[in-house]
Amino acid sequence: MLFATITFVVIFAATIPQSNSRSTNISHPRALIESNSIQRHYENTSGRSVSDSKALKRVFLSNRTVTCNDGSQAGFYLRKSSKSKRWVVFFEGGWHCYDMESCKVRWTKFRHLMTSAKWPETREDVGGILSPLSSENPYWHDANHVLVPYCSSDSWSGTKMQATDRWRFMGSLIVRQVIADLIPLGLGRTQGGELLLAGSSAGGLGVMLNLDKVKSYLRDERDIRVAVRGVSDSGWFLDRDPFAQGATSAAEVVKHGWKLWGGSLPEACTNAHPTEPWRCYFGHRLYPTLKSPLFVFQWLFDEAQMKADSVGAPVTKKQWDYIHDTGIALRASLDNVTAVFAPSCIGHSVLSKRDWLSIKIDDISLPEALRCWERSTKINNKELSRRASDGKKQRNHRKGKGKNVHQKRKNKKNRKQQPVQERHRLSKERRQQQRRKNGLGRKSRNQGANNSQDEIKSPRLERSHIPKDLKSGRSVSNNINQKNGRKRKNQPHHNRNNNIHNKRRMDHGNGQQTVAEPTRCSLRLLERCSWPQCNHSCPSITNPLTGKEMRFLELLASFGLDIEAVATALGINMTTLSNMDRTELLNLLTQTS
Repeated sequence: MLFATITFVVIFAATIPQSNSRSTNISHPRALIESNSIQRHYENTSGRSVSDSKALKRVFLSNRTVTCNDGSQAGFYLRKSSKSKRWVVFFEGGWHCYDMESCKVRWTKFRHLMTSAKWPETREDVGGILSPLSSENPYWHDANHVLVPYCSSDSWSGTKMQATDRWRFMGSLIVRQVIADLIPLGLGRTQGGELLLAGSSAGGLGVMLNLDKVKSYLRDERDIRVAVRGVSDSGWFLDRDPFAQGATSAAEVVKHGWKLWGGSLPEACTNAHPTEPWRCYFGHRLYPTLKSPLFVFQWLFDEAQMKADSVGAPVTKKQWDYIHDTGIALRASLDNVTAVFAPSCIGHSVLSKRDWLSIKIDDISLPEALRCWERSTKINNKELSRRASDGKKQRNHRKGKGKNVHQKRKNKKNRKQQPVQERHRLSKERRQQQRRKNGLGRKSRNQGANNSQDEIKSPRLERSHIPKDLKSGRSVSNNINQKNGRKRKNQPHHNRNNNIHNKRRMDHGNGQQTVAEPTRCSLRLLERCSWPQCNHSCPSITNPLTGKEMRFLELLASFGLDIEAVATALGINMTTLSNMDRTELLNLLTQTS
């Protein structure tokens, strides 16, 4: 049987240390930040337009004690967008090492994941959500882009600053220092700022482990009000028993790693798992304890999960059955996730790839689903703010009403005590003042009417209402566009305030471009079919024996499917079935099922 080639490059996110027992404070003196390379970088590039600097530029951290595994400087790559309040901070992935032996192997084979010694000055090899091109990245191309290379080998969770047999593990400290160093560069400088933490593989796990801590750091320690959200790509792993007998399970790996790294885990999760805190490295155990909005992308047949489970090259039906069961278990683990995109494909990571627009479920692309989720969180935040504001107004109104009643009673009492002639005189004076005031008002209105004939009235912007289906997760077709421009007489005032534009303006250096918002929204998109590669947009896989792209029928055969029985069931001969292309065959099989 044939094997679907799997590229295990950016892999399984490691655990993050326990914050309540191993927290490490890093001071951020203002002088240190402003005198370092960050401020100089900002000064040197702030005069350039976005179009002049498409490349991501290297910036080392201001705190030189926060380092990579080998003690070299940690840092990030930055592309500034001076007119944008939005920031996308992306954490790269690359598996982990969990003991001295695995770290030595990693240093020998994947040294670039443990040191910054050979980091180039610029990076232009990253696409997807960090692309500056609107054609590739329609909704975030004009944001401030930050790429954080992975050099700590700890799934962005370590706090161990002292070397253990030459290695340091400071992933969690790097995350904190990156955020601190972005503040003098403009993060949170103006009201309405937004921070999107994103990451793939180990970076995706790192997002989940650090999301609430970053929000708390900005709000409580730096007094910066920024909307913080997270996107985890291919970082959602299962702590299952491995396929191979005697193999080390994923749970045992992170248990050892957590101790080596000095892992800092979210306190809410460790409180939920007090006897096994390292379980918080697994998304389905960590997610219920998170407070910040999180979007999860996960291939149902993730290559890294297969490696973690020691499945090996799937050339037997037993292996494929195990993989099939893994897909079912992974889908079930996502039941309580509010925003999820899970195609039934064999793959690993997608968020920074240039073809991420092509990944679809029910004709909704990943960027569209991500944008719909982002809008839904904005609506929820506005609603909470509106309720708080309305409650405050009502309380003030009640207080003011009480004061007015008391004042009226006092005035009435005072009038009764005045002589009758005096009361008449005061009433006459008040009537005369009111007549003079009304005469002035009429004169002003007449002048205004004459002047307004020469003025051009500004058209009122029509806004499209976000349907209720956006929150419930049901797919919405074109009902957003159908509602545009209609005046809803019975619509509550707060709903009108929550409406958003169906199109938004993007500024990327050469002027403005109108980008249409998604017209179909669904927050939960999980593939319905239960076998690999049944999605039309799945990445292609390769036959390891020939090095060529594997035909879909070959994959089905290697999965243990009786192709002749399929042809008989479909009422066609084997020749016709063999000559069908992948799309045609998929349509036929999915319609039949």
